[in-house]
Amino acid sequence: MKDYNPKLAAKKNNPEQLLIKNNRNIEFDRQFKRTSEQKLNQEYPNPQGFFNAEVQGVARAIVEKASSYTNKKKKGEINNAEYSAEMANIQQMVGNLKSIKNVVNANLAAYNDSLKNGTLSYGMDQFDEAVLVGLNKGEINLDLDEDNRVKLTGKANSALDGNFDVNIYDAINVPAPVNKIDPLNLLLDPYVKGIGLDSNGQPMTKVDENGQKILDTGDISEHKLDNLEFIQDAISTVGDPGLRSFLGDHMNLQNKEIKNLVEHLNFNDGDHEWRNAAEARAFQDLNEYIENKYQRQRKPHPDTLASNVSNQASKIAAGKQVVLEPDNITTPTAAPMAEPTVLEPQAAQEPPIEEVSPDLSPFTYKEKSKNKALELIKKYSA
Repeated sequence: MKDYNPKLAAKKNNPEQLLIKNNRNIEFDRQFKRTSEQKLNQEYPNPQGFFNAEVQGVARAIVEKASSYTNKKKKGEINNAEYSAEMANIQQMVGNLKSIKNVVNANLAAYNDSLKNGTLSYGMDQFDEAVLVGLNKGEINLDLDEDNRVKLTGKANSALDGNFDVNIYDAINVPAPVNKIDPLNLLLDPYVKGIGLDSNGQPMTKVDENGQKILDTGDISEHKLDNLEFIQDAISTVGDPGLRSFLGDHMNLQNKEIKNLVEHLNFNDGDHEWRNAAEARAFQDLNEYIENKYQRQRKPHPDTLASNVSNQASKIAAGKQVVLEPDNITTPTAAPMAEPTVLEPQAAQEPPIEEVSPDLSPFTYKEKSKNKALELIKKYSA
């Protein structure tokens, strides 16, 4: 990724992206483009209402099972050990039901909000999105299996792969929406501009091949480790959703390619170990962008400039057979003590006001030296 144009990256014109976009438009129209008459004459309850009704039904079934085991124990049909085991199973069912209910409601609300605001990522796994749409439509239901375990079950329809079966037992496996991250240049450009600069925003002081001090941000290869750490931090900060958005929204990779990269775990690119191949691909693209965007800054150090000017002045003076003497600093000597005299009292005088010179640059002494050398050059070149 040597070049990155956020406007071009935002265009979603490949066939796969058009299918995803069309599927989202259909769901958007179904949920949000309703007339006032349709709102007053609903064909089905809202997704949360439908799902919560299912939760209540499953909860009643769990309570009935618990009551049944209690009655069996009273009648002696099961012993204490069997009763304890069944009640522990009931307790687990209640916990799973609560977890799934909370996660589904939160993730459905987040998905529908992102759908409404147009912030869903094209890097989102289309199997995951199909499950959330299925929950929205009531096509995926909450139920108990033959072993009395809580699960989400039904059929979902992927925009890319069609219908598939859904059986989710663990709340952690309930899909969550993936949103777009900001354009890459907003994240990367400020970092690139600061490569090789000190705390004052100046290139670092170095010594060149001639032994003279220079200001130089260095070759990009000198910052290889810093770039690696920056990209690792960026990937860690955005997490898996941000990684998917980077690959899908900004690199415009195919959804199936993103899926394969994310699911290729413990990937080694030859130089570094990555949690998955998606991280390695992101590093490759981001590092290429940084290297292409970076512009080395190299210029003489102020000390070197002042020294060069002074040397030039000395050479000119030597050609004129003139010896340059260093500035003479005269030290005032104390005057002889005079006899004390009695002064007549006078009106108090205002203390003299000192003129305050403007703040001097850190390089002021260098500028003075350079100016003096320039004056000498003019003098002895005449």
